[in-house]
Order: sequence, then structure tokens, then C-alpha cells
Amino acid sequence: MQNTQKEKLYLGIDGGGTRCRARIVNNSGDTLGEATRGGANTRLGIDHVFGEIIAAATMALKESGLPDDRLSDLHAGLGLAGLPLERERKLAESYKHPFASACFATDAYTACLGAHDGGDGGILIVGTGTCGQAIVADRELALAGWGFEISDIGSGARIGRSAIETALLAHEDLVMPSELTRAVMLHFNNNPEEIVAFAEKARPADYGAFCPMVFDADSHGDSAAAAIIDVAATANRNILRKLQEFGAKRLSLMGGLAEQMAKRMPDDIRSHLVPAHNDALHGAIIMARKHQKVMHA
Repeated sequence: MQNTQKEKLYLGIDGGGTRCRARIVNNSGDTLGEATRGGANTRLGIDHVFGEIIAAATMALKESGLPDDRLSDLHAGLGLAGLPLERERKLAESYKHPFASACFATDAYTACLGAHDGGDGGILIVGTGTCGQAIVADRELALAGWGFEISDIGSGARIGRSAIETALLAHEDLVMPSELTRAVMLHFNNNPEEIVAFAEKARPADYGAFCPMVFDADSHGDSAAAAIIDVAATANRNILRKLQEFGAKRLSLMGGLAEQMAKRMPDDIRSHLVPAHNDALHGAIIMARKHQKVMHA
């Protein structure tokens, strides 16, 4: 306990659309505590997001055996979904946070830092949303990640939404029904009005909850599922090719759909896929350390 009182403490945050993860490390890089809370995409509302961040940090402090008032000693690196939007970045940077210091980047940037341990490379996060990121010789390229409504075509949320759309079409005999479409409609008691009620309130993670049904149906030869997945895989392949063109020689797939998408990539991409060296929390802590060095340079 005495050592942690004297050492600098670093907080890494990985805030995605579905969950917010926190990790506290000491100056030596030893993990003291971790915690997980709900979604922290800035588009969920900046007060909500910082509520989740602070709650996760407080839980991680507790696991570290440290009191809540040590929040003010944490040097935070926050990687958040939603920050490609300048308006969201400004809101985050101006927020009155409780930490000793804070620096911000997209969750894709911190994931890329973590995946390649601060070195050059590219990543594609494929989970509820999608986002590509490359860091090559201090140059950056970010792709996709503009949100469920208009982007993230290869994401779990879009796959889930496509499954619901296809099921509704099949219900009205506008396309051929399948195992997948019947399963989705059964979830809604074969009632399109229940789908409308769902869609009026659904967030990306709610659509993403249908994604496992699609991959399960595909494993049983369902043609509707295969077509939906093919659209997503094509979108993700195009992002990875752009990252390669930018100069990223090492590529890592991260997120809940990483394994499913990796096996659907062509050989010239798969031959450059490497396991992530570390996670986005590690990248967020690398960023926090760099920020501290700059502040005291």
C-alpha cells in the first residue's frame, strides 16, 4: 500500500458500444485492479459515458485495495468509441473529470497501440461496431467507425439488423424463408408489430444480440445467413486492404467477431494477420504514459 501511495498510478479505459473496461497499473506496469461496466460510446451521452468510466475506475480501485479518493491520483488514458466525431472529442476533453490528468483517443487507436505494443501496424475491431486503424511511422489512418446508422457495415450490429430485415421480408413472402428467418420471427412471436416496437428503442448492442443466430444458421448451411455474413466479410476485407495499402504490414483482428471474420479473409490478408500483442487497455495506458512525458517535458 505504501508503494502505491508514492508511485504514479495509471488508468486505462476501453470504452466500446457494449462495455467499458478499466485497468489500473502502477509505475512498474503491474496490474493492480480491473473492472467492467456498461457501454461507453460517447454517442450514448457524455454524462452517461463518464458515469460508466468513473464507476469502472472506482471498482478497479476497490479491487486494487485502494480507496475511492485515489481517483484524483489516476493519470487516465481513455480510448472511447464515438471519438472520430470532433464534436464528441471536444465534449470529452472539456468534461470536468476527477482524474489527475486525462488524454483521449478513439478506442481503435488505443487498441492499435496495444495490439502492436506501441509499434507500427494495423487493426480491425469487429464487434458491435467496426473500426479500422493503422499507425505507421507516426502517421495514422482511421477507417469506418462512423456509427451504426451509416457505417460499420461489417459489424455485429449490422449483421443482426440485416437478419431482422430479412426475416421480415420472408414473413411477407418477399424472399425465401429459411432456418434463420423463422428463428428471428419466432423471437418476435411472428408479429411484425413487435419488431417495430423493438426497432423504435433498439441500440446497436440490441441488434448485435441477434448476430450469434446468424453464424449458427450459417454453420447449418442457411443461405440467407451466408448472404448476410458475406456482405459483412466483404466490407471488413476492404478495410484491411486499405490498411495494407497505407503501409501496415502487421494486421490484427480484435473484438467478438475477430475469429469468425479472420477465417473468411483471403490468403493475402490472412498471411499478414498476427495475434494482438496486448489489448486496448494496455494501449490506453501507453497513451497515458506518453501524455505524462509530454506534460513534463
